[in-house]
Amino acid sequence: MRFTPPSTWSRLACAVLLLLSGTVAVAAEPPPLPAFDLERLIVTPTSRGALLGSDGLLLEPGTLRLAVVTHYQHHPLVMVRDGRRVGEVVRERALLHLAVAVAPHPRLEVGAAVPVLLGQGGMSLAGLGLGELRRSGLGTPLVRARVGLLREADGALVDLAAEVDAGLPLGRREALMGDGRWSVTPRLAVGRKFDRMRVSLEAGTRLRERVQVGTHAVGSELPFALGVTNVDGSLRGELSVRAAAPLTGGSLWSGEVLAGARYLFSERFEVFALGGPGLGVAPGVPAFRVLMGMGFDPLRLKQEAPSVPLPAVAREPDSDVRDGLPGEDTLALVEPEVEDGAAPPEPDVVEVLDMDADTVADGMDNCPREPGPPSNQGCPESVRQVVYLTEKTLEITERIFFAFDRAEVLPRSYPLMDQVAKVLREHPELEQVVVEGHTDNIGPASYNRRLSQARAESVCRQLERRGVEAKRLRAVGRGPDVPADTNDTSAGRERNRRVEFHIIPPATATPGSAHEATP
Repeated sequence: MRFTPPSTWSRLACAVLLLLSGTVAVAAEPPPLPAFDLERLIVTPTSRGALLGSDGLLLEPGTLRLAVVTHYQHHPLVMVRDGRRVGEVVRERALLHLAVAVAPHPRLEVGAAVPVLLGQGGMSLAGLGLGELRRSGLGTPLVRARVGLLREADGALVDLAAEVDAGLPLGRREALMGDGRWSVTPRLAVGRKFDRMRVSLEAGTRLRERVQVGTHAVGSELPFALGVTNVDGSLRGELSVRAAAPLTGGSLWSGEVLAGARYLFSERFEVFALGGPGLGVAPGVPAFRVLMGMGFDPLRLKQEAPSVPLPAVAREPDSDVRDGLPGEDTLALVEPEVEDGAAPPEPDVVEVLDMDADTVADGMDNCPREPGPPSNQGCPESVRQVVYLTEKTLEITERIFFAFDRAEVLPRSYPLMDQVAKVLREHPELEQVVVEGHTDNIGPASYNRRLSQARAESVCRQLERRGVEAKRLRAVGRGPDVPADTNDTSAGRERNRRVEFHIIPPATATPGSAHEATP
């Protein structure tokens, strides 16, 4: 069989067909819009303080936090001509955010967030010679690490955390959910509580490749945010003002104002909703956005403190009540017993010592040799008293602050130590005082007992340096075993982290020292 070469006309027909087929293919697959991540807002509903961004406050150790958020955006990507919007490339967008965070250590929190594009719509791009956007797809997953540098609970003025978010190159490019590259966002977050409000500030740098989008560019920027959150009660409000300064030539400033509320059914479950307008026409800044979701703790990754009986200082239910202790008079009437049918005798008058004649009995007077009003524990008003005596305790109205995870008393508490020591020096009749250290139930109970013992001993040493005899002091660390409040709420756990001073009656007092081990 002989092969016959094709004729000239046959070869010409084949070339025309190939050319036509190539033209059709090019027309069917126009180039896509330049790939970049349209999402600007980092949703972090696993935070203890703020729903958006960060306030320097980490989750409590052992806590696992999950969150699910629905997210709607209106006009997040528009065409701009002479500063005016002339078309909506992305008219509307709906997303689902899944987030998780866990705190394996008091100073460390790690987490992840995955946005999923449920749907988006906008103008046709065919007239611009571009391919249409995909309507759904996986967003850029974020992996986060947060390191606590300062904690207000440990006596610092603010909560301060260093954080970093790493964006993985997994977002769908054709849906503007990623650019196929890694991105990194390091930042610092600081927060402070003022009465019932918490104010936060965060600033960082978002590092990513520059992409030209029409007449503008998308690239690296300096995002920052100011937040105010109500932290009291079950219903809590939140306001967040956010902005970003461009680091890439051709990029635009952007901003948003978001407000909302969260409702806490318990410490383990909450629902929330936020929304607000965008400021500017930079890519990713919508005309407005709305977020709704819920956060919950599916379990507690912590060891519950076992119930271990420890010798306890005797307490009476009404030991905090100071009935008749500082009185308005310097004399007390003692009513003798009366036999049936007998006339009541005249009551004996027992003199109550009041050396400074300020109507506060010396036994309850913080300053028995200086006159002062009863409202200031018998001391001059120039020095506000935060210590007061009861029959069985030495009460303090301020916390004693310690270095994080250590026994060192912070200088912030030195004035309180000065006042406690002065009261003890003025009352040598208090032969022995038990200094008790207490913790919450976060972490191993045995570790908490050792830490509370060390802190109680540290307080005793502070008092010894201020002139209180060591034999009058006994340190006991009780860890989580004697809670003053519930451990199911953060406020309750904070009240459980405390130091108490118990007065031992002379008949039962035993020689002690600041270095006595926990029973």
